[in-house]
Amino acid sequence: MFRVRNIDSIAPKAAIALASTSAAAGRAGSGRKLMRLAAMTGFGLALGAGGMVLTVTLVQAEDDAGIRAFHRQEAAARQARYQAAPRAVYASARAYAPERNLWTLPLWQARPDGVIAHPKVELNPFKRREAAPKRAAPRQPAIRFDTVSGAADMTRTICVRLCDGFHAPIGYLRSQGDLKAHEALCQANNPGIPVKVFKVAAGATTIDGAVASDGRTYRTLPVAYGYEQSSDPACRPAIVNPGERRVSLLRDITLRPGDSVVLDGKVRTFAGSTKWPYTASDFRDFRDSSDLNARQRREIDARVGISHREAELRSFQRRIRVREASLQDPSFASDAPMLRGGLGPRDRVGPAPRIVLETPFTRN
Repeated sequence: MFRVRNIDSIAPKAAIALASTSAAAGRAGSGRKLMRLAAMTGFGLALGAGGMVLTVTLVQAEDDAGIRAFHRQEAAARQARYQAAPRAVYASARAYAPERNLWTLPLWQARPDGVIAHPKVELNPFKRREAAPKRAAPRQPAIRFDTVSGAADMTRTICVRLCDGFHAPIGYLRSQGDLKAHEALCQANNPGIPVKVFKVAAGATTIDGAVASDGRTYRTLPVAYGYEQSSDPACRPAIVNPGERRVSLLRDITLRPGDSVVLDGKVRTFAGSTKWPYTASDFRDFRDSSDLNARQRREIDARVGISHREAELRSFQRRIRVREASLQDPSFASDAPMLRGGLGPRDRVGPAPRIVLETPFTRN
């Protein structure tokens, strides 16, 4: 005998069992994922900790080698050198301005003692300020001479003619840079004649040991003292006529500050210069020179007569102007027609009238 079961009643139970089995399997999978994630996290932490330990170990190894101590020592030495080295001191860009340019409350400008700090500004522009001290011009050492031999204690130069050995003094050689000026003066005084400059040592009483620029001495010249035995007219410079040749005053190495020179009717005083040849600006009128005192100016004026000549010239020019003004005055009876000539025919037989005006210059 067969037993028949209802299948519909069995199906829902199987579905429920299948659903419960799937849920259990899902819960087991999610649990495994969490465990895997936790394992990876732990592995990462372990790896990071190991890296940190390794880094600290390397740093400690470096410290053990003394590298850091070496760098610290070098930094300390560099700082010491920087502090010991002299540094340029520059003025502040606002050194001329008050201490504070911005507006602040008065109480904030007070000093620790309670007094309000005022800006350091010069309020009196007419206050007399101290003038900068003038630098005195370097004075050249005085030349001393031996009382017996007359030798100087400084090197001097002589100009020697190479045709007859004649020599003439030029000046004292205060520095080697003056030798060029001495040579130029020697050439200017002997145009067209071979000459050479010799230096006489300080203290020398003769010129036998005078040395030229090429090392030769005067006594080794073939023409040494030759002018004493014979004279050659061709070896002498031509006599200079007035207006033909002058040695330029701008090349005169004998000038010293305060020297006055009469040139073309004017007195010019040398004010000094640091370069050679000189320029016209190195000379000024003796009445405006600061190197001369009042007594020296009066002596120069009295000897040369500059002021007297200028006064006479001004008087003469004044009389000329008065004379010309009188010729234009119709009320002034003058001899203008006679001086200028009349309208009638001039006598051709008689001599021409001669007009002589008074001159302010006197004849010595």
